Amino acid sequence: MKTDPSGPRNTPVPPPTAGEARTALDALDEDASQLAGRLVSPWWYHLVLGVIVAAAIGAQALPTVPSVSVIMLVVLWIPVLMRSYTSRYRISMTRPAGPRSRRMLLLILAVLALLVASGVVLKIASLPQWWVLLPAGVGVVATVLLGRRYDAVLRSEVAHPHRPSEPR
Repeated sequence: MKTDPSGPRNTPVPPPTAGEARTALDALDEDASQLAGRLVSPWWYHLVLGVIVAAAIGAQALPTVPSVSVIMLVVLWIPVLMRSYTSRYRISMTRPAGPRSRRMLLLILAVLALLVASGVVLKIASLPQWWVLLPAGVGVVATVLLGRRYDAVLRSEVAHPHRPSEPR
């Protein structure tokens, strides 16, 4: 049995009744649902992120100095994008909420790593530079589609943290 720290010394606090515990759990479920409802990325978020990814992939086709400059801009723009989203919507999820969103995030990172690597392979193979537009375009599409899917999985796991379910 716990004691009440604000009351007289060693005053025992009775455990909650089953009804009080159920009410508290229902309130937590309601809070989780409301939080999940706020985790909706604006339409422009994944599109802008996709353009940033395409710039990072396309930078592989540029000479060294412009390539490094583009990569530096990409590195600077990602925090700006995240900060603008966080300040506008007053919510930030910096890590996956459960196993499904973790797997989805790893899939996204693997796809993006392959696309960046393909840009490097095109450069090593001495193919015409415009070929880099293919992985850059795929990077935009993959970022938008997988990003929205990640959002759906994340919302599902936040709304129902103890229940495996399909995203809505």
